[in-house]
Amino acid sequence: MYIRTQRALAVGVSGIKHLGFILINGNARIGKDVTLHIHTAIVAKGNSDEVPIIGHRCVIGVGATIVGGIRLADGVRVGANALVCKDELHEDVTIVGNPARRIM
Repeated sequence: MYIRTQRALAVGVSGIKHLGFILINGNARIGKDVTLHIHTAIVAKGNSDEVPIIGHRCVIGVGATIVGGIRLADGVRVGANALVCKDELHEDVTIVGNPARRIM
């Protein structure tokens, strides 16, 4: 796992589900009880300083990428290999695809 600083995890991630590559921008904000699977990326978009803000109890699936200054509400589940590039402000929903869209 590569994190530029520990600020991103100040609140807490409850589960790293596999050994392997996870990339987190050091300025990203991640809520409590978030689960990250292998090969995930939580990053800024290009040269932008805007980074993701992820709510509490979210699950980030294998290979998912969350890009830019987007917000994920509490309890959002991100499917495997999803590309999240816009806000999901509804709580307790599942988003999948490229680009990610709500299915539940």
